[in-house]
Amino acid sequence: MKKTLNIIFALVLLVCFHDLTEAQVNVKKTAQTSMKFLSIPIGARGSAMGEAFSAVAGHSEAMYWNPAGIRDVDHVDISAHYNKWIADISYQNIAAVYNAESIGFFGLNVSSVNYGTFYGTRRSEVSPDGYVETGEFSPDAFYAGLTYARTISDNFSFGVNLKYIYQNLGSAYVGAEGGTTTEENKTVETKNSLLAFDLGVLYYTGYKDLRLAVVAQHLSKEVNYVESYGERYPLPYVVKAGLAMDILPFFLPENSEHVLTVAFDVLHPRDYSERVHFGFEYVFNEILAVRGGYKFNYDEDNLSIGIGVMPIVSNVSLRFDYAYNPFGVFDGVHRISFGTAF
Repeated sequence: MKKTLNIIFALVLLVCFHDLTEAQVNVKKTAQTSMKFLSIPIGARGSAMGEAFSAVAGHSEAMYWNPAGIRDVDHVDISAHYNKWIADISYQNIAAVYNAESIGFFGLNVSSVNYGTFYGTRRSEVSPDGYVETGEFSPDAFYAGLTYARTISDNFSFGVNLKYIYQNLGSAYVGAEGGTTTEENKTVETKNSLLAFDLGVLYYTGYKDLRLAVVAQHLSKEVNYVESYGERYPLPYVVKAGLAMDILPFFLPENSEHVLTVAFDVLHPRDYSERVHFGFEYVFNEILAVRGGYKFNYDEDNLSIGIGVMPIVSNVSLRFDYAYNPFGVFDGVHRISFGTAF
């Protein structure tokens, strides 16, 4: 059984890497997907590590990065995350995982996006300005996900995250049938809801703590914003292949109070050329963490840094994490996470 699982995982990994290497790296497939808020990473720890996290992710926030990663939860794990994104957009998430032992691991995660308030306009042949105001509107989006993961052996686990996604971009104005001017436009509501799912596998090779991961995110049907126009856009589907390992056992005795994990992720996104993420996490005495990372083939978002503390209070494990990303021409991005396990 174990040998069969190893072969299956190796084949999946080879297929994903073949897809990555065969792609046209110099082609930037921009503006091809919808609901881009799904691509915003959740959690300060993974963000600080340059999002090289598919083979590292543990605790309840793993449901976003790799649902197979919740295998590390001992009993119950709860986390909350806040992301002050660019352009005054904010992103909130809560997550919880329960270890049902022989049955598997069950998780719930909910995210919401606050885009702020905008002033709407539309074109007009009648107005001297060439446009008329349509009033304020506030787009919003959220999703709720249910996750199940199972450890097949000490080395291999898989996970699936099924999520309900909703987005409301406000009203839009489209040409009325038979109309000849913008004054004859009709109003349509650009609301969408659909189901999507993520798949992930995590494999511990048996060589020290080297682990490999493969993740496919945002698998779903395409979104149609204006029914009469028939234009459909896929979700920001992405395939990730990652690896991670603590490298200090090569230099220090085992069971040292120092842990230095390095991680790499290779991404094949639907709406861009291939990307590479690199990150590290140094942990001292299981209580203090320093993190950093770099992402290649991005226009603005490259470097990331962060810290974390993991105290134990009354036999309850706590986690406080912070991440910062300089974001080029935009203001820097701040992320804060809190978690507990009991």
